[in-house]
Amino acid sequence: MLKQDDQIDQEFDGLMRKLITYMMEDPRTISASIDLVFVAKAIERVGDHAKNLAEQIIYIVKGTDVRHTSLENGRSIVR
Repeated sequence: MLKQDDQIDQEFDGLMRKLITYMMEDPRTISASIDLVFVAKAIERVGDHAKNLAEQIIYIVKGTDVRHTSLENGRSIVR
């Protein structure tokens, strides 16, 4: 889950760069681009919530807080 959250964050950042480029090239795309920004931000927040749930489940089951640990350390705790 932590790896997938990082991937979602990278996709979100890439989309923002593309939309900014489109809006600078053609101002008529600003309205549609802003709608896409809101959709992308909502999807990114869903990923953040899923990550938070996964971290809470690990804490409940294993008794270890993995919120501020590396991906590899989190994997070793889960196993």
